[in-house]
Amino acid sequence: MEAVSVLVLGGYGHFGARIVRALSTTPQLHVIAAGRHPDAAKAVFSSEVLARITLTRVEIQAPDLVAQLQATGAQLVVHTAGPFQGQGYEVALACLQADMHYIDLADGRDFVRDFAAQVDAAAHAAGRSAISGASTLPALSSAVVDALLPQFTALHEIATVIAPAQATPLGMATVRAVLSYCGQPFRWWCDARWQATRGWADPQPVAFARLAPRLASPCDVPDHDLLVQRYPGVRRVQFRAALELPFLQRSLALIAGVRGLGVPLPMANLAQVFARAGRWFDRFGTELGGMLVELRGTREGQAHALRWELTAPMLHGPEIPCFAAVLLVRRFARGEPLPVGAHACVGLISLAEFEQAFADWQIETTVTPA
Repeated sequence: MEAVSVLVLGGYGHFGARIVRALSTTPQLHVIAAGRHPDAAKAVFSSEVLARITLTRVEIQAPDLVAQLQATGAQLVVHTAGPFQGQGYEVALACLQADMHYIDLADGRDFVRDFAAQVDAAAHAAGRSAISGASTLPALSSAVVDALLPQFTALHEIATVIAPAQATPLGMATVRAVLSYCGQPFRWWCDARWQATRGWADPQPVAFARLAPRLASPCDVPDHDLLVQRYPGVRRVQFRAALELPFLQRSLALIAGVRGLGVPLPMANLAQVFARAGRWFDRFGTELGGMLVELRGTREGQAHALRWELTAPMLHGPEIPCFAAVLLVRRFARGEPLPVGAHACVGLISLAEFEQAFADWQIETTVTPA
């Protein structure tokens, strides 16, 4: 079988580098790591990885992006250069114009929700696949719900919490994405109607099996729209994030409160301060991160609730947002087709496939009554 070439945009970054490392060991796959400064890759990758990949320069905002993409000779592009909040669909459309399949790790709610409507016509015209949100949300979260759904007669509530380890390395794009909606109002589905909440406000206690109790606050993510659409009859869909240290969680809640009052804050500068200050507190945290998905509904007329919980040791949590893209690329490299058209990454990867990836990183999951 002829080798498949995959181009990873943002290939030296927080998530892109992890995807490059994972794919570089895949048979029948040639990995091209792209970014604005190829020399930076030498500080990111080991000599063994560098020997297996190709480095190139691609500027995603350049007017000749299509030509830059075509020059790489890749058949598939993985776009990791966030934050996606506020991005348009120019990169996806350029990939399709260059006759390439496209996958991204977007977690911006509007970006992923509207992706299919904005990109589907171009994807069908090119006969290519374009997939958005190949990350923890909504790819893994929807896979968990799909796997547990047969155990319910009716599903009423979906509550998801992500709890990163304090010492988890942070990419600046991730910090900017987090702060972009801090204190900003958004809608989530509660009691079968849209209700208003604010990003990172009103932290509430949450308990885990292996992690210490934490505080969790609302975050504006694609699941708020996509899971409501995917599971008709659900009455509540909520997503929260729980930092390991209560002080940092309350600091974000304070920023949210001030911003919610209409006080203008320099969020770009705050992102840099928060990223640097967060590292100082690493000594008070652990290397354990986690995620839980709690489902409530009925089974044969009786109340029924299940709790799926993931525990990631040794700071392996940042690998999780990369698994969906890696699994899709490997599927393509095996000669299995990706779905033509534009899609949010919902229902495309099974929980069983994710579980195989978890095992490689000693990531454990359990399902218990809630």
